[in-house]
Amino acid sequence: MSEAQATPAAGFLFTDELLRDPYPTYRRFLESDQIFHSVPYGGGGWAVFKHAACSSLIRDSRLSARRVGASFLALPPERRAEFGELERMLGLWLLFIDAPEHSRLRKLMNKGFSPAVAEGLRPHIEETVDRMLETVRHASEADVVREIAYPLPVRVMAEMLGVPEAMHERFIRWTHAIGMFLGNPNRTVEQTHLAQEAILALKEFFRGAAGERRLQKGSDLISLLLDIEEDGAVLTEEELYAQCVLLLGAGHDTTRNLIGNGMYTLLRHPEEMAELQTSPELIRSAVEELLRYESPVQFAGRVAKEEMEICGVRLRRGQLVMFMLGAANRDPRQFRDPDQLDLKRLPNPHLAFGAGEHFCIGNQLARLEGQIAILRMVQQFPRMQLATRPPEWAPNYGLRGLKELPVTV
Repeated sequence: MSEAQATPAAGFLFTDELLRDPYPTYRRFLESDQIFHSVPYGGGGWAVFKHAACSSLIRDSRLSARRVGASFLALPPERRAEFGELERMLGLWLLFIDAPEHSRLRKLMNKGFSPAVAEGLRPHIEETVDRMLETVRHASEADVVREIAYPLPVRVMAEMLGVPEAMHERFIRWTHAIGMFLGNPNRTVEQTHLAQEAILALKEFFRGAAGERRLQKGSDLISLLLDIEEDGAVLTEEELYAQCVLLLGAGHDTTRNLIGNGMYTLLRHPEEMAELQTSPELIRSAVEELLRYESPVQFAGRVAKEEMEICGVRLRRGQLVMFMLGAANRDPRQFRDPDQLDLKRLPNPHLAFGAGEHFCIGNQLARLEGQIAILRMVQQFPRMQLATRPPEWAPNYGLRGLKELPVTV
C-alpha cells in the first residue's frame, strides 16, 4: 500500500461515538492517513477521509452513483424483497443515476434551480422567516430547530411545488422518514418500512398534483417541470414524481441541518456571532464556513464499476466507496486551522454539497435559506444563548443535525 493503510474490518465505523462527535475519529484517520474497511455491506465498503482523495474520487467516472442496492444490504436477506418499490423509486432519483441519463435529467432540472430562480424567492423566504420569528419574539425560550430550521425548508419547497399549507405537517413527517433511511448505513427494517410508506405517499400526491397542473398550469415548479423540454428531451411521468420526492426528501434535511447546525456553532462561538452581528455583509462567507465546520451531509457514496486502486488498496467491482465529507472539510492539508471557526475564511473549497456532476442541485436555494434565517436570528435576537440543557444530535450519521436546539432569547 503506497499511499494509505487500510483499517481491517474489525469494527464498525458508525458508532455512538461518531454520532455524538465525529471529529476526533475523523482526526485520527486524517492524521494516520488511513482508509477504513467498513463491514455492513456485502463485499465490504471503503471509507475515504482526505479532502484530496474525496474531491478527486467523487468525480471519477469509474465509480457509479447507482448505489441504491447497497442501501438494503444491512437488512436481513429474507426481508429485502419487501422493499422493491422503494428501491425502484430511489433508482429514479437524480442523485442515484449516471450519465447519460443523469446529464439529460440534470440539464432539464437546472432550469428550475438556477441562481436567478433562487434569488427570485428571496422576498418570500424573508417573509416566511419573519413570520416564524414573530412567534419566538414574545417568548423567553425557544427551540430553533422546531420553530425555524425544521419547518422552513419544507414550507419553501412546498411553496415552490404548489403544495397546500394543510399538507405541510405531513410532508415534514414524510421527509423525516426518508432522511432517517438515507442517513443511516445500519438502517433497520422499521426505518426502511417508514421510508417506503413516505415515498409511496409522496408519489401519489405528486401524481394527483401533476394531473391537476395539466388541466390548469400555474407558476409552481411542477408546472415548470411539466413544460420543460429541450432538444426533444422531456421528463417521463415516473421521473417527474421521483424528482419531486427527491427535492423534498433530500433537500429538507440538508437545509434544516445547515440552519440548526449553523446557529448551534455560532452560539458556541460568541465572538464570531458578535462579529456577524456588527458585519452582516459577512453572511455569505459565514454560511460557507458553517457548511464546512459542521457539515449537514457527512458522507456520500459511489460503487466501483470495475476493479481499481484507490488510496493504495484494491477495490473490487461492486464495492462501495464512502466519501467522508465531514472529515474532508476538516482536513489540515486543505484548510489552515481546520478546527477553528473563521467566518472570513477564503478560499473555502468545502465539499458540503459534494462535487462533480452530482453537485447538489439545490445548493443555491439551501444557501439562500441559510443566509436569510441565520442572519435574521443573529440580528433580531442579539442576546440569544444556548439553554442550560444540552442539545442532542439526531440518530442520523449521514445527515448530521440536532434533534432540538433550546435557546434563551
